[in-house]
Amino acid sequence: MGTPTQDFYGLLQRAYTFFNQRLFGGDLPHALITAQREKNTMGYFAPERWVSPDGHKAHEIALNPAYFAHHALIEIFQTLVHEQCHLWQHEFGQHKSRRGYHNKEWAEKMQALGLMPSSTGMEGGRVTGQKMSDYPTPGGRFLTVCCELIASGFQLPWVDRFGAPSAACQIRNNEMMLIDTDDEQPGHEPSEQALLYTQMSALIPDVVALDTIQLVARARQKARYHCQGCNTNLWGKPGLNVLCGNCDLPYQAE
Repeated sequence: MGTPTQDFYGLLQRAYTFFNQRLFGGDLPHALITAQREKNTMGYFAPERWVSPDGHKAHEIALNPAYFAHHALIEIFQTLVHEQCHLWQHEFGQHKSRRGYHNKEWAEKMQALGLMPSSTGMEGGRVTGQKMSDYPTPGGRFLTVCCELIASGFQLPWVDRFGAPSAACQIRNNEMMLIDTDDEQPGHEPSEQALLYTQMSALIPDVVALDTIQLVARARQKARYHCQGCNTNLWGKPGLNVLCGNCDLPYQAE
């Protein structure tokens, strides 16, 4: 065991190298992997973002740790390979996407690896566009390679206990409840695919529950106030001091 920094980033580097070898034939150059809390995104690719004193440049692949705890490993792997496809296109593509866009060449590379681009993250979405998600192709290369990585003993050693889930995260977590796990019998180790689709908070203790985060977020955003004189309600930020215009009584926070 190393330090938390060594363990966390070492595992991300291990995943990057594994996917590079198994999906990209080892052609991708090394990238600098960072943890960035960009709002409403699980990751991004920034070409030649870093430079060394001797002038060497490195691409950046950023992953958002705020989403790790309430997603499954399969989605973290999807994000990493999604960004690796951007890196591949930057290095080898003939029709590079403009900044932030996902064009046909990128989409075809994703599909060749077993990841289906989708604007909704589900079947039937657009395969190109500005904001894109994706989902694994059943029986495809990506899913097979992910199972191999899990079988090798891969598991993230650290996750953010107070990660902030998005609406898209909640939808995908609900979908994951439909994964068939009938082959998992009591007393048996879960399969690699079952572990892939298990939310990280179920594998790591002391992660704050999803509903607790949502309740805290709502509490910080709005409070409900009630006037006992005319039985009316209003909502506003916590700590307001408001008088009712109908009966001149103060609204009481509930």
